[in-house]
Parts: sequence; structure tokens; C-alpha cells
Amino acid sequence: MSDLTALSAIELSKTIAAGDASCVEVMDAFLEKIEALNPHVNALVNLIPRDECLNLAREADAAPRIDAGPGWLRGIPVAVKDLSRAKGLATTCGSPLFQDEIATYDDPHVAHLRAAGAIIIGKTNVPEWGLGGHTDNPVFGLTRNARDPQLSAGGSSGGAASALASGMLSIADGSDMMGSLRTPAAFQGLVGFRPTPGVVPLAPEMDPMELGLVSIGPMARNVADAEALFSTLAGRAPQTSAHNSPEPSLAGLKIGWLGSAGGHWPIEPSILRFCEQALTVLATAGAKVDACISHQIADLWPCWLTLRQTALSPGKALYQDPSKRPLMSDNWQWEIQQGALLSRDDIGAAEQAQRAWRAELDGLFSEYDVLIAPACQVHPFESADGTPQQIHGRSLDTYHRWLEVSLPASLGNLPVVSMPIPGLSPQHMTGLQLMMPSGSDQALLSVARGVETALGPAN
Repeated sequence: MSDLTALSAIELSKTIAAGDASCVEVMDAFLEKIEALNPHVNALVNLIPRDECLNLAREADAAPRIDAGPGWLRGIPVAVKDLSRAKGLATTCGSPLFQDEIATYDDPHVAHLRAAGAIIIGKTNVPEWGLGGHTDNPVFGLTRNARDPQLSAGGSSGGAASALASGMLSIADGSDMMGSLRTPAAFQGLVGFRPTPGVVPLAPEMDPMELGLVSIGPMARNVADAEALFSTLAGRAPQTSAHNSPEPSLAGLKIGWLGSAGGHWPIEPSILRFCEQALTVLATAGAKVDACISHQIADLWPCWLTLRQTALSPGKALYQDPSKRPLMSDNWQWEIQQGALLSRDDIGAAEQAQRAWRAELDGLFSEYDVLIAPACQVHPFESADGTPQQIHGRSLDTYHRWLEVSLPASLGNLPVVSMPIPGLSPQHMTGLQLMMPSGSDQALLSVARGVETALGPAN
């Protein structure tokens, strides 16, 4: 039998449905890979015992076989990002404050995974509270890049990316506020899709401000898997068979290339070069690529700081507790401290800047079908060096300024997909960010399939 862990999620689903491999065989194959690789990569945490995993697989084998459709994940092992609740597992958020918090229920998208037949075997590692874009925390430690263990896995869905890239999972969920699906996907040659916020339901108790900035979505080795998982996360029946639509064409597609936003974003020159080479391939496939000028991008950073710090304000109660504050990271404390300085006028000004950006997007999308930007500003960096302090000679003023390229989509309420650029070494991994208007999730995924066809698979 071929290596089951090397199959795409859709191929694996079809293999199980056809009876060519049992759920127990699938589970055993993935557990063997996890036992061999996870001690070195540290992508998966809070794993349930092997015997329990195999018992769940036996139960899945005993269930009626379903050929694709809503039950397409039957018997497939899945680990949930450790910012989301999965009943019976700790939701640590990478923080000592929560390491003993056992979930008593599933978050909505996790319930959808179980309903589709997925076997939840554990969690994927995250930075503390999902902050910072580099997956390391005081509870479980550092997650390593599966392509090169000396490099950062990215974050906050870094555990998901490393588990996928190493073959320990076939698909993974993630969440994205500031590139948390996009950066680790670009760092490890994967597809990361941040849907329009709200399409995948979030936990209802989340802060209202956070609800508008965070989106849950899929990460996968290819677009088809990401598309199928997106449907499941959103509570829809996925199409896991061959697409009925013709092979997506890029002919006539109007692309607006943001580049470095007129020099506003500090970006490693090699990233811009690789992105522009990829855009040349898309142009050869029939797309029309033009440089896109924005007049609002420079205003997004102060707007973002205000809205993000407001969204993180529920942490203020923890910060004010003298017994808990020492257990909060410096980054988390800084966000709370900065948020406490904000006035109502500050928040109002940020909301106005966000409205202005969305108005500019309306104009841009009247001219272009899709906007493209680099998926990240730096290549995967040495884990031992911590997060970047400068880019191409420009010093960075906050711990997360190197993620600024994520803001056009995050503040624009846009669906955005990070697409890998094939043929790059682990040290030079990067990708393209494709954005379309709010609500255009399926159209964007269709474009992503066309881009994947033109560029070729990354894996």
C-alpha cells in the first residue's frame, strides 16, 4: 500500500470510502508518522493516547460508508488549533494561565469537523494567545519549520503548517487576524485561506470587535483540499469529487499588484523578485497584471493598532490580577497597556480610517478582479533569532510590524488566500496573497485553482 500520509485529504477520503484502506490503517499510518516526527517538529500538542485514537478509528470503520459529501472526513485524523475548543481537550492558547482549561464543548467549526467524520486527535501549537507570528510559548515550547528545523514555522497557525508540511496531518484548521493562516502557509509551501469574517462561525462569546477582525479557515497542501475543508468549517456540504466547472482560466483576469505599497512596506528584495516572477507566469497564462496604487495603505497601521488593541481588551482583567500578570508574555502585556491608553476618539478615528479603506477597496475592485500582494515581508527566519527587528535595513517599531502586509485584507473584511510559489528552497519560501471583495470566497478559490494550475504545485 502506498504511503497514506502522502495522499491529499480528498484522495484519502476516497481511499477510505472505496474500502482500499480502513480507518484503522489510516490512523495507524498517521500515528506512526507523528511518533517519528513530532518530537523533532513539536507541531502537535495535547495528543490523545494511541489506544483511544485507534478505538475511534474502529468506530469509524463500523459506521456506514459514505462516498464524499457531508461525511467526507470519516476516519481522517485532524488536530485543532489550540485557540479553539474541542470537547475533552485543554484549550491552553499557549498560556500557563489556561493550560488546565479542559473544554466542555466544541466551538462551532470543530463541531462541523466532527459531523463530517473527522477524528480529533489533539491540538496544533500556537504562540501565546496567538500573538506575534512566531510559534513558541511557555507551555509547549517552540514549533519548528518542517522544511528546515532551524527556521521559524510562522504563526499563529504555525503548528498546523508544520504538521501539514511534515505529513503528520492531511488538512488543518487555523485562524487569522494578522496573517496567522497566511504567514505560516507561505513559510512552508502551503495554501492558507482566510475567508470573509463570519462565513465560518466563531464562538459567540468572543469580543464584538474581535469578531470583525478574526476569521477561521483552512490550511492545506493544495487548493482543492482547502476548498473542501472550507465548506466543512462553514457548515456546508463540500464537493470532493471532480469539479463540475471547467478548468479555471486566468484569461482576461485583471490583477492589481500592490508590490511594496509604493515602498511603504519594508520587504526583502528577493521576495518581491520571486513574486514578480510568479506574476509573469500568470500573465503568460492570460492574466492582465498592472501595478496598483493605493492612497490609504499608509493609514492602515495606526488604524490597526487601535482596533487590535481594543479587540484584545478582554485580557485587561487578567493583567490587573497581580498573581496572573507575571504569567502573561511581554507582547500580551504591551497590547493591554497600549489599549488602556486609547480614548473613545481614538477608536472613532480608527473606525473612520477603516471605512475609508473599504471605500477605496470598492474603487480598486471596480478596476481589478483580484488584488495581489506578497504573502509576507520576510523569508522564514532563524528561530533562535526571535522575530525580525529590521527588514532590508529598516528598523521595526513593534514586535509585529513585519506582518503589516496582512492588513489590507484584515481591515478590508476581504477573503484572502496565500498561495505558495513553487521551486524555492526552505530558506526562501514565500507566497502570493490573493484578495477579492467581501463575500467572494468561492470566486477567490476558483481563481486560486487557476493560479495553482499556472504556477504548478508547491509540494
